[in-house]
Amino acid sequence: MNTQEYISSGIVESYVLGLTSDEERREFEQICAQYPEVLAARTAFELSLEKQAMENAIAPPSATRSNILDLISNSDKIIPLQQAPVKKINWFKYAAAACLLLLAGSIYWNLTLSNKNKELQGNYDNTVAELSELKKEAQVLQQNPNVKMAAMSGQEASPKSFATVYWDTTSQDVYLLVNNLPKPASDKQYQLWAFLDGQPIDMGLIEITEKPLQLYRLKKAQAAQAFAITLEKKGRPDVSKPEGTLYVMGKL
Repeated sequence: MNTQEYISSGIVESYVLGLTSDEERREFEQICAQYPEVLAARTAFELSLEKQAMENAIAPPSATRSNILDLISNSDKIIPLQQAPVKKINWFKYAAAACLLLLAGSIYWNLTLSNKNKELQGNYDNTVAELSELKKEAQVLQQNPNVKMAAMSGQEASPKSFATVYWDTTSQDVYLLVNNLPKPASDKQYQLWAFLDGQPIDMGLIEITEKPLQLYRLKKAQAAQAFAITLEKKGRPDVSKPEGTLYVMGKL
């Protein structure tokens, strides 16, 4: 079994997002148990989604705690003890007032969480829609008999990285599907290369975003035997030759 082709088919993303049928789900889980690289791809995608959700999270307002404390300290339902030193304390009254204040705080907090959950749900729905559309585009490329695919696996610098190149030998168009690449530092940028007879050919620079999957259309390639991605310094004067670290590579 060619695990890299299986991973690049989109089954990992479909399984994690719950888009697979029961039969596909069972088959995928069996393959995960047999092939560690498939399980690693699944884990990496799950972590990327979790990271995206955490980075989009909105913390509760910092004034929430002080607002609740102000409600308690300013409530006219709580009578200071010095105003009634000889009266028997009505514990039921105090308990009722405390419950009302706690209820108010709870409602305020739940409204904050509700708004946050709606936003997260919206982000999740948008992500699912984008991934579904991306999967359709990748399937169209895979079904085109003129398209060759290079599954680029992670190298020493980033073993868990993975990306896929689709090269249309008729139109010479090159599409890059970034399955899993770490976001580079602000002064670094990824670059795609085609290799012909061992010589690198610049295929364009890549802007990585926080989305778990990204599909790019890069420069046309008249001929190629393999593809690779390196991490280069931004703004270097000569981009025609690789100078940085190799992250992924794969043959056609």
